[in-house]
Amino acid sequence: MQVTATSTLLSPSITTTPNNQVKESPAVEFFPAANNSTTDKVTLGQIPDLAGSYDLAAVYISGLRDSKPQGQAASAISQHLLSSLNSFGAGKSPLSLSSIFSQIGSLGRETTEYKNEARRMKVTQEMAVKSPVPNFDIRTSSNNQAVHLNIKTKDGDTIQIELSNRKIGTENSTLEFSFTVDGSLSEVEQKALGELAEKLGQIGDEFFRTDTTELRNLKGIDTGVISGFSFTLTRPDAKGNFVEQSYDFSVDEDAQTQTLRASDVRGYSVDITTSLNTLIESSTADARMLEPYLKLIREATDDADTNNKSRRFMLDAFESMFAPFINRPQMLEPETATDASLSAFDSGLPDFTATIRSKVIHNREFYSQASSLVLTLTQETRVESNVDATLLKQESRYELTNNRFEGVFDLENPDITNPNYRYITEHREGNVSRILSMSDDKVNNLLVEQNVSSTKEVSEFRNYKLVDKKTSEY
Repeated sequence: MQVTATSTLLSPSITTTPNNQVKESPAVEFFPAANNSTTDKVTLGQIPDLAGSYDLAAVYISGLRDSKPQGQAASAISQHLLSSLNSFGAGKSPLSLSSIFSQIGSLGRETTEYKNEARRMKVTQEMAVKSPVPNFDIRTSSNNQAVHLNIKTKDGDTIQIELSNRKIGTENSTLEFSFTVDGSLSEVEQKALGELAEKLGQIGDEFFRTDTTELRNLKGIDTGVISGFSFTLTRPDAKGNFVEQSYDFSVDEDAQTQTLRASDVRGYSVDITTSLNTLIESSTADARMLEPYLKLIREATDDADTNNKSRRFMLDAFESMFAPFINRPQMLEPETATDASLSAFDSGLPDFTATIRSKVIHNREFYSQASSLVLTLTQETRVESNVDATLLKQESRYELTNNRFEGVFDLENPDITNPNYRYITEHREGNVSRILSMSDDKVNNLLVEQNVSSTKEVSEFRNYKLVDKKTSEY
């Protein structure tokens, strides 16, 4: 009996004969063996061993460490782990969180602790037949992609949720999930946990799919139950470096403030603290009250040639903190003329402080030159009362420091590879003050004052030498 096989690739095909002679064959042909002969196994493009035995093609097998989890939510999460890993591992879709995180609220009703792991491994067909379950004894390497979520309730309960994708060698991977509650969750807390986890799961999907994400307001977070959370998303970038996007939100009942700190994969960050209350409870803010601040953010990031995704990230974080105050239901009508006057005077926005920053990138030739953006926005309200007299001042301020390079090859990472460039330093600040004076329910004075100043310096370099400098200010 003789079997002839020729590869359609560049490697030569092989002919094997009963006396184990090997020679090349010029064409791809398969001849079935006679009924009374033993069929040889041939792998195309490889020289067969003398015994005539060959490995079967490789296949992928997948499975769960805990194959029979207790509870409906635990079972659903485990199956979503497995399906997400198979789809992600096969390159069909990015890592998905929403299907897993949508079950967190229900899981909190079933247990205070649960862990499971899905593995996807490449093995030979022979190994797959012998053991269709992945080997969970093989150690994993460092994280490939990871999600960390810590939540704290007003009653002091804490919830820790982690999801990590790790590699095993170069072709195998694992998806690990853990859920731990320190405390005892009430039904109200379970409901708030489920709503928050579902929202953040959708945010996570967006991050792994599009390289960025947005909160799209904080109205979906029950701050009457949730006192804070930290949410961190990590993945490798195109260069293989790990990048991170994070949100850290907290409510301080003693200070009556809420704070959001967030950063994106390109090194931009926001730090915003707002009061939980406005000056007058009956006041409502129109979305247009935010527009002057949003305009400043757009102008600053335009000048700095900021990536559009980072710009949307910063605008979204700023708007999200004020969403609960915009167009909220009207409270009771003011009872007195003083209340009515104060309500009309108030912006409807809570007092706040917001700082937006870019990462700092130094010129390796002149370390004192650095690309950096810092924008600070604030509103502060002061009230003084003396018998029947009331003096109220509400002031909005901004300060911008924007240093940047022009004429370099990569504005995101200006290493000044071009020795001919311009270095621009700019500082702007302004404020608007509104002062209301009243006595005996009558308005005495309403004053509005605005101040703006700006300084800009443009230095031009040729072959790293300063050849011109222009300064303007007003």
